[in-house]
Amino acid sequence: MTNNTASGSSEAKQPKTFQDQEIEKILVKGEEVLLRAELHGALYWKSVAVLIFALMLGLMIPTLGMLFGVVGALMLIVAILTQHFLLLAVTNKRVLARYGLLQMDVVDIRLSKIESIDLERMLPGHIFGYANVVVMGTGQRLIRVPYIGNADKFRRFYNEMVLSEEGNEEAEEEIRKVKAESEASSGKSSKHR
Repeated sequence: MTNNTASGSSEAKQPKTFQDQEIEKILVKGEEVLLRAELHGALYWKSVAVLIFALMLGLMIPTLGMLFGVVGALMLIVAILTQHFLLLAVTNKRVLARYGLLQMDVVDIRLSKIESIDLERMLPGHIFGYANVVVMGTGQRLIRVPYIGNADKFRRFYNEMVLSEEGNEEAEEEIRKVKAESEASSGKSSKHR
């Protein structure tokens, strides 16, 4: 572990992402982020498709192409804002989520109050490799966070945490592996920035 710290000393100097800063504001004493959901680049597929259609249409009917170009640009702006503000993370105490633009919801659910974490995957999700993560809390609380690239890992990690609380040693080992992978991938992603 000291090798990661020694080689990662330049990583520690890099500025934290907006999501990291927002998570730190929410965390309480003794709480640590175990896994953060990664947004998939497919978040942009609809806006890119509309912009390509607008370009092709603009060659035949310039006015209509321009109209679709404006719509595609607005969709692209919404996608960029969504990528900036969307947040989903598991800590050692709860699940944190922030979603929505016009009505932004910031939700945290204690792990003991979660009934299940489900995945919704439509055809584009199967093609591009992302899913909507649905966190179902006790009562009527439901959180749906779209375009999560590591949705399977997120769900598996939560399930392993629940099983480890029940005394499953294999689940505890799996949690340690996922933590190590998460730390390694966050180190790689910060080197690429």
